[in-house]
Amino acid sequence: MDSVMKILKPSAGTYPAYYDTYFKWVDEGESILEIIQHHLQDALEFWHTINEEEAGFRYEEGKWSIKELLSHITDTERIFVFRALSISRKEDKLLPGFDQDAYVEASGAHQRSWSELLLEYQHVKQASYDFFVSLNEEQWQAHGASESGPVNMAAFAYVLPGHDAHHQNIVKERYLAKLRKP
Repeated sequence: MDSVMKILKPSAGTYPAYYDTYFKWVDEGESILEIIQHHLQDALEFWHTINEEEAGFRYEEGKWSIKELLSHITDTERIFVFRALSISRKEDKLLPGFDQDAYVEASGAHQRSWSELLLEYQHVKQASYDFFVSLNEEQWQAHGASESGPVNMAAFAYVLPGHDAHHQNIVKERYLAKLRKP
C-alpha cells in the first residue's frame, strides 16, 4: 500500500492526450488514493447543493441537463473503471471507446429523481475507490491500449476526479450562474 500511495500523475505519452483536460483539475500534493477519497467527499457536498428543480435545467437548447450531466459522469466512471480493471487483469485487447451523447440520450436521467441519481453516483464513486484500493503494486504499473491510444493504470485513477471536477466547474459557470442570478 505504501508504494501505491506514491503513485504519481502519469507523464505525457502514457495516456490519451485529451486526459490533460481533466488532469489539470487534480492536485498533485496528495497520494492518488487520498485524492480519490477527498474528491468523493467534496463532490458529494457540491452535487447535494443542487435541488430537484435545478437538476432538470439546461443552460442552453440542445445542452445536457444537470441530471444528464451527472448521469454522464456516473457512466464515464463505470467505463473507465472497467478499462482499469481490464488492464489490471492483463487484458491485451484494444479497449473500446463510447459515444457519450448516445449514452446520455439512453440514460433515462429525466425519468429518475435527483436523489436517486445522487445515490447511484455515490455508490459508483465509492466502488471506484474500493477498486483502486484493492490494486497491488504490479497492477498499478499495468499498461494497455484504448481506441484513443496507450494508457497506464494511474491515468485512470487521475482522470476520474478530474473529469468530475471539470463538469462541476461547467455546472457552476454555465448552469448555476444562470439559475441563481441575484
